[in-house]
Amino acid sequence: MPSHAQSPQGGSSSMSRSMSSGTLKNVGQATITSPMANGVDFPPLPKYLNVMKLTKNRKLTQSSGNLHGYMGEDYNQLNWPLPKMFGKEKYGYSMIDIDDPRYIKECALMSQKLIRLHYDQQIIDNRWRNTYKALLDAEHRLATLSENAPTKTRDLGKKEVDGCLKSLLELQNQKDMYEQEIKTVYERCDAIKATIKKENDLEELRNDMEASTRQKISQESPFWKAKFNIRSVNAPPPLTRSCASSASRLTRD
Repeated sequence: MPSHAQSPQGGSSSMSRSMSSGTLKNVGQATITSPMANGVDFPPLPKYLNVMKLTKNRKLTQSSGNLHGYMGEDYNQLNWPLPKMFGKEKYGYSMIDIDDPRYIKECALMSQKLIRLHYDQQIIDNRWRNTYKALLDAEHRLATLSENAPTKTRDLGKKEVDGCLKSLLELQNQKDMYEQEIKTVYERCDAIKATIKKENDLEELRNDMEASTRQKISQESPFWKAKFNIRSVNAPPPLTRSCASSASRLTRD
């Protein structure tokens, strides 16, 4: 009993050591946003789905395939065995790391979807591993039967192998379905990040061009007081409403 009472503390200390290992990295506060989001209010979100409210921002290395997910808050606050057991693997990283207020609500819904997918996926993966081990054992027993084994024994061995193989194929189809759903979420994250990156690149280009212009033209120049006109000097004059209606009638005729 005394050793049983000390086990939770030992488990938490070992988990804290593993979370600070080189496999994980602390990437700091999420800053995947754009200047276009200035002035946009953050929508109200539950704390467990709000990437801005995470107590720790941790990711797996990019070589693991985890490009968008922080470790969920459940894996930092809850002490029941399943999150602590699987948190060191890929299942715990379900919080989308985009905090742009224009997309944060959509990303929160995708995070919620990933949480549910990962909870179910770890169960399917566990069953798949156990079924695969059972298949290997059944094939080994069938392959090592003696030549004098009765036909009934061989038939039972083949039936066991076929049953394990059928179950394994069904579980593999479920694994593929979960992987496809997760891939769909990650593709949407890639599209959002590509849009934000383009906006940031354009903003950086604008700042560079503005700084270059300020270096070439003094602040006392009348250039800075002139109104900026987006229409070219050589552009044709805009059509009036009567001319536009006449042109549309001629086009229909």
